Parts: sequence; C-alpha cells; structure tokens
Amino acid sequence: MSDEREDALLVTPIPPVESGLATYAMRVLQNTMDFVNWTVAYPEGGDPDTLPSGILSIRIDRISDMNVIPRIRIFQLGNSIHCFPVVQTLYRYGGTALFHEIVLHHMLRFCYYKNDQLEEYRRELRFCYGPNAEKIEKELSIESISIKEYDILLKKYPLIGRVLHASSSAACLSTYAESVIENAFRQGRTCSIGHPLSPLAEIEVFEKPFDTCIGLLGSNHPGRNLPEVLEAVELFRREIPEAGLLLIGGGYPENIPEWAVNCGRLPESEYQGWIRTLDYAVDMRYPTCGETSGSLLEAMRAGVPSIVTATGTFINIPSDAVLRVPCDNMVQGLSQSLSYLHARPELRKAMSANSISYAEDTGSIERLRSDWKRIISMASESVSENIITASNSYSFSPAWHQTPPGFTMDISTEAVSWKYSGDVLLEGPQNSREAEITVCGTGSINGKQLPIEPGVMSVKGKKLSLTGEGRVYSVLWK
Repeated sequence: MSDEREDALLVTPIPPVESGLATYAMRVLQNTMDFVNWTVAYPEGGDPDTLPSGILSIRIDRISDMNVIPRIRIFQLGNSIHCFPVVQTLYRYGGTALFHEIVLHHMLRFCYYKNDQLEEYRRELRFCYGPNAEKIEKELSIESISIKEYDILLKKYPLIGRVLHASSSAACLSTYAESVIENAFRQGRTCSIGHPLSPLAEIEVFEKPFDTCIGLLGSNHPGRNLPEVLEAVELFRREIPEAGLLLIGGGYPENIPEWAVNCGRLPESEYQGWIRTLDYAVDMRYPTCGETSGSLLEAMRAGVPSIVTATGTFINIPSDAVLRVPCDNMVQGLSQSLSYLHARPELRKAMSANSISYAEDTGSIERLRSDWKRIISMASESVSENIITASNSYSFSPAWHQTPPGFTMDISTEAVSWKYSGDVLLEGPQNSREAEITVCGTGSINGKQLPIEPGVMSVKGKKLSLTGEGRVYSVLWK
C-alpha cells in the first residue's frame, strides 16, 4: 500500500449490528484501503474482529483517547438507533456527514426520550423550528395518533438542522437527497454518490411458491405501506388469481393472507435466491426519508421489473428502468401497473435489461472507489488540520451556544438568531483565520456592508466587528 494514503476516521455502526449502514461500511472499507488509512470508531454492538485485516479501530466512546484525531472525519448517519452515538460524536468533533437518510427525527426523539434527555430533544427542536418548536412537540405527543400518522409527522419535521450545522461538508446517496441539504453548505461542499452492492457469491435456488411472484423487499416499517400493497395485490389477483406476494425481510406481521409468504430476514445466499423467484418487485415508500433503497437495487440487479412510488430518490431512477405510480393513488396505481406489465412481455424484457444496467453502474466497485475519492478530497478541503481537543469549535449557533456579550437571543425568527444594536464583537477559536457568517442588518461587519435579507458572508480574520443593527444566524469559523 502507498505511504501517501490519507488518514481518515470513519464513525459508523459495524457488524454484527443488523443495519444497512454496517454492511455499507464494510463494502467501503474493503475497497478503499489502498488510498485511505482508515481508523474506524464504532458504537456498542459492533465487533472489530469483523473489520478487514489492517483496519485500526476504537470504541466510539474512546475517541478522546487518541493522540491525534484525523482531520478527515466521516460520520455515517441514518434514522436508526444505532446512529445516535454517531450523531452525538459528530456534534462533538465535526466533520463530513454521510446521509443514508435525510430524516433523523425518529431516531433522535426515541433516543433522547430513552436516555431521559428531554431538554436536549427540545433544544434540537428549537434549533430547527424556532418559535414553532413547542407546537411541534405537542403535535407529536397526541396519544390517539396512529403509528402511521406518527411516522408521517416525524417525516414532516426531519430534524437535521443541528447535524447540518455541525458538518463541514456532506455526501448523500442520491441527487434528490443532496438537493434537499445542499443550500446548508458552500458550493462544492456536498456531493451525491452511488449505492455499492456486494459481489454476488453463492445463490440458493428456490421453487416459485406462486406462478406469478410479486416481491416486497427489505425490513418492514410504516413508510412501506404494506396494507396498500396487500390491497393492490388482492385487486391484481382478480385478474391473475395464481399471483402471490413474497415479503422478503424482517418485521412483517404473521397475520397475512394465504396468498402471501413471510420469508423473514434471511442469510445473503437465501435472500438472493428468493429475489430470483420474483416476476415483479414493488417498493411503495411514502412519505420519503430521502433514503436510497438497497433492496430495490438488489431486485433491479437481478433483472426483476420493479414498480415504485413517484417520490424521493425514486425520481432519480431512469424512467425506462422502473414504473412509477402516484403516491395519492397507490392501490389503484400499483394494481394497474402490475396488470400493465403482465400483459406486455417485451416491456418487461426491456425494463429488466435497463434495471440491470442501472444497478450494476450505481452499485459497482468502480463507482464506489471513484465516489470515495471525491468524498475524501471534499472532506480534506473542508478542514484545515488534525485536532487534539474534543471540541467542535468551528461551528457557532444562536440556537445552541451561549449568547455572546452585546447580543440577545430571539426565537421569534424562523431560524433562531442573535440580534444586536451598536458595536459588538465575535471572536473565533485560536486557529481561525476566516468566517462564513449568516447575517443581515443595516450596518457593517469588518467594514463590509451587511445584506438586508439573511445571507452568507465570507469575512477574513479571527475577530468579527459588527456595527449598526442586525441579526446573526450562524458562524462557521475556518
């Protein structure tokens, strides 16, 4: 291996934790070791013996014991409880966020409540939603709300503001997700990447349980809309009575119709085998978390014609590779799409070929290596030096930090702000040389006129001298 490899810290769940992020981390580590000298920081439940040989590792709660913490720090973030310590570590050290999903509210709310940190959760709400925070908390606390309604509400309020503020750059697994968060960063500080798939090894062979097999892949959750899928397949069966549904993943209920099979969570060889019994795959996610569906990519790699909702990252899939149905007419849309495909073997054949081409491109090792060279370069350009102290001192926010002298906090603005009148001073950490400040007002900052509406200004120097009247929304010290 080259001695010119970049030193980098990857903070992530690892196996045997049952998380797609753990699987993803292993794919990345195995295929980037020749140009990155990795140290992996893992939360509880991970086993460092599962990591590739030569990868250094440390428990996430021992990072502060490192002599020097690499300046390139990448944090894998998703909406599962395994990511809560990863998020807390990002808050502490800062770095590059890798978003598998752009909704974090389910995880943050559950973990803050579980850890008896209600006030920290409320601070997250205030950070993102300012004067509406109390209203949102009450909205989410209605006891009569159904699980599905609760899921929809949490997705309505993604709660990623503090994560974005703590990050110097960000990568997303789709251009859709990047489009949602890119305005929180300077140009060139975000990128979208593919979703690597593991090379296919042994694949079990199974007999088809139905003449026409429809598959719903991946773990069950309210956003998968299982009741609507069942209703749509039941309608389709009026035309094709020999059709049946395979639920290939964990968390599905046992009380399902006789024309459905609950396969459960499976070893990889069996998982791949059941996928290859399918005539059609369906993924009716809505509302979106901005997630990329690895299970859908597996079906597409196997050449299974797929039907998806017209939302989120599914919009980015080429139109000749999937059929999309409107989210507000899911049952009829899915049923009619199944009928439409079933009557057109040539279309199924073309979709199969296009699906394979798309999945093999976005899921290839070559794409992974190219993407991760871009991430490492972007992360390297976003920071200036290694750190020794456990302090993310470059990001400064009215919603989260102590109000400086001369300012007052104002939560009536859409984003929490500090307001001032007269001459005030903001001073950065010891090694800061420049600041990007989100500000507005009628005066000046270091002699430069302030924008009337909130905007980002780049200002040289460790000290920011503000005059006149205005508001400060955030500061990023460089």
